[in-house]
Order: sequence, then C-alpha cells, then structure tokens
Amino acid sequence: MTITAPPLTPSTPDAAPASKDASSAVKPVRTRRSGIWGFAALALLLLGALGGIFMFQAASNATQVFVAAGDITRGQTIEKDDLTTISIAAGQNTTAISATKADDILGTIASVDIPAGGLITETSTTTALTVPDGKALIGLTLQPGRLPAQQLTAGDNVILVPVPAQGVVDVEVTADQTIPAVVSQVRPIPNSNDVVVDVYVATQAAPGVTSKGAAGSIALYLATGDK
Repeated sequence: MTITAPPLTPSTPDAAPASKDASSAVKPVRTRRSGIWGFAALALLLLGALGGIFMFQAASNATQVFVAAGDITRGQTIEKDDLTTISIAAGQNTTAISATKADDILGTIASVDIPAGGLITETSTTTALTVPDGKALIGLTLQPGRLPAQQLTAGDNVILVPVPAQGVVDVEVTADQTIPAVVSQVRPIPNSNDVVVDVYVATQAAPGVTSKGAAGSIALYLATGDK
C-alpha cells in the first residue's frame, strides 16, 4: 500500500511588522506661553478703557464759550456771524461768555477791539459806549497821508496836528499847537481811501478840533505812552 504524503510547501517567513508612521513617532512638544503676555494684554485693555472714560469725562465737563469769528472793532454791533465757539475745560477761571448765553451778547457793542479768535468776555461788550468825564468824542475824516499806514486801534495815544489848507505851503506848526487825543474807534469809508477816526480830546479843545476836522485841516500821528 502506497501512502502519498501531502506536498511540502515552503514555509512562509513571518511578515515583517508594519512600519510605523514616522510622524507618529514624534511626540508634540507643548509650549507654555509665559503669563506675562496675558498680564500685558489685560493691562492694555484696562488702559484703553480708562482712556475712554477719561476722554468721555473731559468732553462731558468741557464748556463752550464765544470767541470772535473775525476781527471785531470797538463800537461794532455784534451779530451772529461775528461769533464762533471753542471748548474750554470746566472749572477754568475765565470771564468768557458761555455759548448758552447768546441772547446776552447779540446786539451789544464791542467796547474794545477784539482780534479773530479772541474770547468774548463780560468786559469786552457794552450796551453803549460812554465818553469819559472831561472828554469829548470827535469824528475825523482823514485822507491817506494824514494818519499812519499802521492800523490804529482803540486806546492808541495820538497827537492831532493842525495842517494848512490845500495850496498853502511852508507853514510851521509848533508843539504847543498840537492836541493829545486817544483813539476810540476806526472805520474805513466804503469805496474810498479815507478813514473815519473817532478820538477823545479834552472838552476845552473840542470846538477847535471839530472845526479843523470839518475843514479837513487836521492830521495825526501815533504817540508813545500807555493806552
């Protein structure tokens, strides 16, 4: 009896273990963010909040006051277009007129020259210009050459000088013939080079100055001295 043995098959070597993913072999490194950055961010947020609160409070406490929108001359009636406003910190020691008191200032008269941007104060306006005791107010119409080219302003000390009539020359004027005066206000005459200058003079000199002014035989120059 013949016994047939099953064919021998070569043994299969054990399969090599599956290679691991290289990336899975690298363990992630956890970085620890320094706590100082967190505190810095928090500090910035707090500073921003405090800054916003400060600005809000400053804006809330600001006061709007009137200033001149352009040059305002003494004697000028103040109208709406002559005014604008600025903000000042509340509590400042100022005599500036609050923007809430428009009715108190509109229609009043400037008692002094106020430059553009100048504060409108309680003393810079009046309901009427007054003439000081012992003085008279006279208006002089002067042509170019009979007053300085420099702009005269209220309070300027000037000297009035009698001048000869046109055509008369070589007439000497002595110092004792001149008259001291103080400028009240200055007004250019529209469509003309002439200027009206209001001046205060001593009452006893007023008749002569008025007469010479009407005849156009007076000039003036700017003098030194306190206003």
